[in-house]
Amino acid sequence: MADLAREARREARNYRGGERWMATEAAPEPLEDYLDGLMADPETVVLVGVWEDALVGYCWGRAMVRQDGSHIARIEELFVTPQARSVGVGESLFSALSQWARDRQLTAMDAFVLPGHREAKNFFETFKMTAHALIVHTRIDPDEET
Repeated sequence: MADLAREARREARNYRGGERWMATEAAPEPLEDYLDGLMADPETVVLVGVWEDALVGYCWGRAMVRQDGSHIARIEELFVTPQARSVGVGESLFSALSQWARDRQLTAMDAFVLPGHREAKNFFETFKMTAHALIVHTRIDPDEET
């Protein structure tokens, strides 16, 4: 699974926002240790997707309490290899994560999607998930005055 997460990171770098995601939201290396911690945490769920006897996808999510006191599921990562994206693996992972959230009586689900990754945005929209926030970013040029 850690190798798949590294593949996801290589792919993310090809999309607008990928480098920023890597620097701020992506799980840190060593991924094996991070994943061990996730699997030991009762507030998280870790799922894998298998197709034709090969591990082709994964996701993990976390139960969290928002500032307003509502309890939601945060999908921290969901990735399926490009070759397996049209066979229902992502849908199965999302469905299983949704069931986990319902079983925990969570009230909503959030996920982070790179702004340049239209395929991922479309995937989440099929589950009636819509954008609720945008993160804007710019680099600071030390020689430029504003």
